[in-house]
Amino acid sequence: MSPFVRAFAVFLFVTAAPLGAQDKEARTEPEQILVDALSNPKFFVKGEYKAVRSVMAGYFEKKYDAEIHAGLDTDYAEITKFLKENPEIRDTLYTALDADDEIEAALKIFRGIYKLGPDKLKAHVNLAVAICVVWDNPKAVYDYTQHQVRTRSKMPIDLNTIGWKENYEFLLSREGELKGVVQNLPWEFLVHMVNNRTPPAERDWAIKNHIKSRAGIGGIYKDIVYDKEMLRTEQKNGVGRADCKITGQDYTLANIKKYGGVCAHQADYAARVAKSIAVPAEYVTGAGNSGTMHAWVMWVEIKSVTKDKVDFALLSDGRYFGDQYYIGQVKDPKSGRTITDRDMERRLVTVGISPQNARHADLLMRMDSITKETRSQTPKQRVAFLRSVFEIFPQCERAWLELGQIAKDGETIAAADAVTFANRVFTSFGGFPDFSWSLFDSLLTSQKDKAQRSAVFERAVLKYELLGRPDLACECRLKWAEYVEETKDYKKAADGLAQTIIKFPGEGRYVPKVLDKLAEVCAKYKDGTKKLGKFYIDFLQMIPKTRGDDVTTYAVKVHEQAHEFFKANNMPKETAAVAAELSKLKRGVSK
Repeated sequence: MSPFVRAFAVFLFVTAAPLGAQDKEARTEPEQILVDALSNPKFFVKGEYKAVRSVMAGYFEKKYDAEIHAGLDTDYAEITKFLKENPEIRDTLYTALDADDEIEAALKIFRGIYKLGPDKLKAHVNLAVAICVVWDNPKAVYDYTQHQVRTRSKMPIDLNTIGWKENYEFLLSREGELKGVVQNLPWEFLVHMVNNRTPPAERDWAIKNHIKSRAGIGGIYKDIVYDKEMLRTEQKNGVGRADCKITGQDYTLANIKKYGGVCAHQADYAARVAKSIAVPAEYVTGAGNSGTMHAWVMWVEIKSVTKDKVDFALLSDGRYFGDQYYIGQVKDPKSGRTITDRDMERRLVTVGISPQNARHADLLMRMDSITKETRSQTPKQRVAFLRSVFEIFPQCERAWLELGQIAKDGETIAAADAVTFANRVFTSFGGFPDFSWSLFDSLLTSQKDKAQRSAVFERAVLKYELLGRPDLACECRLKWAEYVEETKDYKKAADGLAQTIIKFPGEGRYVPKVLDKLAEVCAKYKDGTKKLGKFYIDFLQMIPKTRGDDVTTYAVKVHEQAHEFFKANNMPKETAAVAAELSKLKRGVSK
C-alpha cells in the first residue's frame, strides 16, 4: 500500500462521521455492501480490481434480484449455478451493466446466449457482455434505414429480423475467417462492432471482398463514387427527392459500391463493412466551417492486445480537415445517447491504457455515487477520496467530473490546489482537449487571483493552438481576455486576442466572436483604435474568400465588420478600399 493510500485510509477512518445503528437500518442491504467496501483501504490499492469487481457484482445481484429472476426465467437456478462456478463471467457481466441498461432485457439476452452453448460463452465472455449491454435497448443500435429512405432504394429484408442472436452467431461461425479478433478485445471495444443490423449475406460479401484489407479498412470510404447528381438535385428538390443512381435498387453494400452515393453512403458503407469484418467502427456526422453537415467513418486500428493493454489508434476517413470538422456526433451503442467522437476516443483510450485500472477506478466512483448521500462525507473527505481514485487511474472520467462539480459548488478546495488540479487535468488529458476545457473554469473557482487564473488559461490557449483546435483556442482566449480585462491591462488583452485570430484566419465560426471582443478591448485604451485599424488591413489579406467556387459568408461578414469600423472612425481611404472589395464579394467575385 502506498503512503498516500495509507494516509487516505487514516483520514477516512479518523474524520468520517460515525454511523449509528439507525443509519445502518435505513440503508438497504445491497447498499451496505458498498459502504463497507469503501471503508476498506484494501480496495484503494492498484491490483485489487478483481476484488472490487466482485463486491460490485455482489451488490448488483442483491439490488436487481427481481430483474435477474425475470430475465433468466425458468433457467434461473441453472444459470445462477453456472455463474457461481464462473465468477469471471458473472463479475464482468454484472459490472458492465449499469443505469444506462435495461437489466431484465439484458439478462434475457444472456439467457439466450447461454442456451446457445455454455462452452462458447466461456470462450467469448467479452463478446457476450458487449451484446447484452447493446441489444438490451435495440434503439441504441446503429440504424442505416435513413440512407435507404433518402435514396428511395429498397431494403432487401426487414432489418428488425437482425438482432443480438444474428450478431453472436455470425461472429462465432466466421471466427476462423475473422482470425479470432472477438476473443481478444474488451467489451468496451466490441460494442462498436455488434451494434450492427447488416444481414449475414452482406457481411459475407464484406468478408469476401475486404478481409484482406482489414488494416486501414476505413480507406474504403473513398471506394464509393460520389454521386454529384444526387447532391445537385437534392439541393434543388429537397431530401428524399433527388435523382440517385441507386434509386429503385436494393440498398446493399454491394449496390452502394456499384452505384455510389454522397458522403452519408460512403460513411455507412465503410462503417458497416468494418463491423462485418470484426473491426470496431462508427458512422460519424458533424458540421464544418461552412455550416453544412457531413458524414465520415471512424474505426479502431488494432496494433496489439494483451490483458493489460490495448494498443490501437482511432482513425478516420472522409473527415476533411480543410473544412474544420473538429467534433463529430456518434450514437453511443450502450446508452443510445448522442456523444462526440472525441468522447468515444477518450473512453476507448482510457480503457486501452490499462483495462483493469480503468475499470477499478470507475467502479469505485460508481460505488461512491450510489452511497454518497448516506456516507455523510465532508468536502475535504470527498476530495481525499477522489485523490485516491486518481492514484489508481489518473484519467478516471467520473472522478474528474465529480471534482469539477465540487469545485464549482464552492466547496473546500484550496486556491493553490485549484491551479494544481487544473494543470493536472490538462496533463492527464493532453490528447483530449475538449474534456480538459470542459473542466478548467470549474476547477479554478476557488482561485480568485486573476493573474493566476489568466496564466492557466494562457497556457491552455497556446496548447489548443498547437493542437490545431481553433474552436477551443478561441473560446479559451475569450475567457482569458475577461480575466486580463479585470486587471485593466487592455493592451495585453488586445495583443492576445489578435494573436489567436492571426493563428486561424480561415476559421469562420469562432474567429468573428474574437474579433468582436478585440474591437471592444481596443476601444478602452490609448492608440487601441489605431492598432485595430492596422490589424484589419493586414487581416483582410489573410482570410480565404472562397470555398470552391463560392464566396464564403465569413469573408463577407468580416469585410462588413471592417467597413463599419473604418467608417465609424472617419478613415475614408480605408473605408473606400474595403467597400470596393465588399462589393466584389457580394457579386460573387473573389479576385
